[in-house]
Amino acid sequence: MKNRKARLLALTAAVIFSGSLTAEGVRSPSMLANTCAGCHGTLGASAGDLMPIIGGMEKEFLQLILLEYKTGERDSTIMGRIAKGYSDAELKAIASFMADQEWISSPVKTDSKMVAIGKKIHDKQCKTCHEDNGRVQEDDAPRLAGQWPEYTMHYLEWCHSKGKRCQPRKMGKRVMKLSNEELKAMAEFYASEK
Repeated sequence: MKNRKARLLALTAAVIFSGSLTAEGVRSPSMLANTCAGCHGTLGASAGDLMPIIGGMEKEFLQLILLEYKTGERDSTIMGRIAKGYSDAELKAIASFMADQEWISSPVKTDSKMVAIGKKIHDKQCKTCHEDNGRVQEDDAPRLAGQWPEYTMHYLEWCHSKGKRCQPRKMGKRVMKLSNEELKAMAEFYASEK
């Protein structure tokens, strides 16, 4: 009976405490970003090969992506529904928190022949936006170096299917001309760069 009362008091206190935090809009960026951990790993260091690593990505890029999910501008299955649950300011806080984390590259081993093919394609078509073999990040060019190859391949296939409708458009134009093997080679190349 004593334990039941204690649990009831603790539960009531937790509800009141969380309610006051939400009502006042005082949710810390780390608290907000905890939502991401279920899919993108602790502090954005994804352990799943189809979930992109987001910890350490550039803040403005993450803000843009999250807002595009919220407005429906970017296709999604789950992210759009999640993003709609946050204000624009909260999405920016999540992006800032994730950007402050250390980038942790995927631990995959890559095929050296495929990496060499991917490097040639990168040098010819991608390096002007994805400088330093995909390490440099700017507003519309996320870090690719060290990303999970399965995720990169998934994104490249999606962009290939969109063609000129892929954003940024210049990327769609280039990717739509590549074969499936060339897309795989690019994913291997970026995964090999840590």
